[in-house]
Order: sequence, then C-alpha cells, then structure tokens
Amino acid sequence: MTDSTASRRRGDDLERAIFEAALEELAEVGYANLRMEAIAARAKAGKASLYKRWPDRAHLVRAAARYKATEVETDFEPSDDVRADFARVMRFIADYQNGPFGEAIRGWVGELGSSPADEAEAEDLRQRIETPRIMVFAKILKHGVERGAVRPEALQPRVVNLAPNLLTHYFLTRGHAAPQQVVDEILDQVVMPLITADR
Repeated sequence: MTDSTASRRRGDDLERAIFEAALEELAEVGYANLRMEAIAARAKAGKASLYKRWPDRAHLVRAAARYKATEVETDFEPSDDVRADFARVMRFIADYQNGPFGEAIRGWVGELGSSPADEAEAEDLRQRIETPRIMVFAKILKHGVERGAVRPEALQPRVVNLAPNLLTHYFLTRGHAAPQQVVDEILDQVVMPLITADR
C-alpha cells in the first residue's frame, strides 16, 4: 500500500492498525528482531506513515504498549468468592504479559533511559496500566467488605494494587509471566491472609 493510500485511514484508525501490526510482529519475532518495515507491511501502510509519527521502533513500541495497556475488564462484576475473582483477574493479567504486550514492555524497559522525558513517559505508562486494574481489584474488595469477607483496611491503594504489582515484579525479574502455581502462591500466602476479615 502506498503512503497516499494509507493516508486515507487517518488518525485513530491508522494508528490502531499500526499498533496491532506492531504487537503481532512482536509476538512473532520478538523485540530484538522488530523492524519498522515489517510493521508497515503488516499494517498495509507506508513506512513514511510510521516515521511521521514515531522516530524509531522504541517510540512506536511504547505507544503500542500504552494503547494495549487499557484493555482490561473494567466492567468486571464481582461474585461472592473474593479469591476466585482475584484469581480470574490475575490470570488475565498473566496471560496478557505472556503475549505481545509483555514483549512490548520488555523491549520498552530495555531501552528506557534516565532522562526526565523517559521518566515522565514511564510514569504515564505505569498509570495507564495500573489505573484500570486498580478499579477492578478495588471493586472486588469493596464488594467483599460489604459482605463482611474482607477487612475495610484492604481498600488502601497499596493493598488494592498488591496482587498486580507482585505479578509485574515476577514478570520483569523472570522474563515471563507468573505460572498458575505462582498466582496461587501470591493469593494464598500473601493476598488472602492480608485482606480476609476475622470471622
């Protein structure tokens, strides 16, 4: 596709196509082998369309990671089983980390510098990743508090974000997402003893 043809998909439509193409390429070849030309070809867009928006693959991958970070079940409705709800959301996060999004984050972290601009971008992405997750875990915990199954103190922000933070720490330090055994250990040895109300 020529640049003139690609330009007909303006704005968000074109960017979404490029982001999806970048994530698909990441899933197939990994960050080290990622090429702007291959992303453009997969997106059926001209290479100039990419370089017009992002100067290199690192900036494109960061943008794709921000785009993908918002995909979480924010409309999640809690059941009456707090552990089962936590397990479901944590498995969703771990599966996400095992896919193209995880590859994007690994590549992005690897090229992250220490400049104020890089730090600001890191904080922006962290907020985009954490905010929807906090909403879901807070909803589960609030429902548990209302039922008397969860301690009210569990609604503190650091407690709400504990489970996803432990998953992210495992992912970044091990290079892959937490397996089910680790998810269960986090729940049964750390999270549930901390949040469960005394009966």
